[in-house]
Parts: sequence; C-alpha cells; structure tokens
Amino acid sequence: MEKDEKLLEKNANRNDKKKTEKVRKPKDEKNIHEGHRARLVDFAYKANLDALNDIQIMECFLTYIFPRGDVNPLAHRLLDKFETFNHVIEASVEDLKSVRGINDRSAKMIHLFCEFFYYYTSLRTGKKYKVTSRNELYDIVEDFLRLRTTEHLLLLAISPAHYITHKRLINMQDASEVGISSLELTNFITSSKASSLVIAHCHPYGRALPSPADNESFEVIKKLCESCGVNFVDSLIIGEDGIYSQNDKEYVRDFGDISSLKNFVI
Repeated sequence: MEKDEKLLEKNANRNDKKKTEKVRKPKDEKNIHEGHRARLVDFAYKANLDALNDIQIMECFLTYIFPRGDVNPLAHRLLDKFETFNHVIEASVEDLKSVRGINDRSAKMIHLFCEFFYYYTSLRTGKKYKVTSRNELYDIVEDFLRLRTTEHLLLLAISPAHYITHKRLINMQDASEVGISSLELTNFITSSKASSLVIAHCHPYGRALPSPADNESFEVIKKLCESCGVNFVDSLIIGEDGIYSQNDKEYVRDFGDISSLKNFVI
C-alpha cells in the first residue's frame, strides 16, 4: 500500500513537471527568438547589410513585416522560391501568398516595399530639382524607371529656369489604354505651366529600342507640344541595355550589352 502511494506520488510529480515544461516552453522559445532578432538587427545596424548573408538580410527585412516570432524558416522558404531578395520584393501578391506563412496582408506589405523605395527616390530628386545637363536628365529618368518590373510612363514639366516643377508617374499596367491620351497630356502641360516637356517610359526585361507604337506616339506628342507652344525636349526609353533617345534616334546611355545572355547556358 505504501509502495503504491509513493509510486502514484512519483507519477504525479512527473506529470506536473511535464505540464510546467509545456507551459514554459513557448515563453522560453519567444525569448530566444526575440533575442536572436534583436542581435540580428543590432549587427545589421553596426556592420551594414554588406556584412550579412542573403538569409540574414531576408530575416532582417521580415522583422518589419512580422513583429514577433522566428522568421528564419520563412526567409529560407522565400529565397528557395524566388532565389534573391530583389525577386522577393518584386513578386506579385499572389505569388507571395503561395509561400507557406505569407497571408494577404504580409504579401501586400512585402510588395509595397518597392513602392516605398520609388517614393524615396522621387523625394530625393525634389520638386525644384534643377537640370543643368543632359546627363542629369538621364540620371533622373534612370532613378525613376530603370528598376521597374512593369511598364511605367514618366512626365516631367520643366520651367524656363530649367527646374523640374511637376512630375507624374503612370503605371501602364493599370492604365486603361496604351500610352497617354492627348487630353491627359494637354491637362498636364496646362496645369504645370511647363516651358519644356520630357517624356520617358521603360521596357522592363527588354531593350530600349522603340516599337512602331512608340514611334507613332512620339510624333503625336511632338505635334501636340508644338500646338501648345511647349519645347518637347525628348522622349526617352529605358531598357535593360540602356537609355534610348527618340529625338536623337540613338542610345544616349549604355547599361551593357545583353545579347550575350542569349547564349548563356546554366
């Protein structure tokens, strides 16, 4: 009888210990994860991102999206699917949601990161940015358009003193028609009181050479500017290989020859 009571007491103590471990485990894990996240962010801040590997960079980025928990497994899953950080943030919301652990909200937040980057770039140029050379103009359109993954159209209104006073960026993927209508362009010129106009658009993943539609639009815009008394500076096309001037009918900036990539075999 006494042995049975001791055995029951021993089993009860063992069960209580297991219950305590189960209760404490999530808290202990949380402390471990939070400590790891804090150390990672601190390391990135002190050493800069160049000192981090791809997984660490993805982890650090995900801490902005997920305020708690271990994001290391998710960082691995995202890089397994999309291979690089830029491919992750450029991915569509639907593609991101196909990764386990990414819901609609987190997919949209990841996708918005590119838009924050472009917004920051646009603020860097400033509303009163003065263009003193063609190269400065090419720098501006390159900053706005080179890294876009969908076709965008950029309008720049320039004052007589060569300041960019107004700019408008249009996502052509969301536009109801190809290019910009004459009415929209006239409204932009009138509202901005432009002395000169620059138009630029990008060819994501392609060459900067103009298509027949690009050439047709160029002639229409040139005639419209003439009728409005506005100096049409140029229509620039930004591709993977460089910047093409439709006014000069030649490349004005070279990003490198991509023709050799066609013969590249992994």
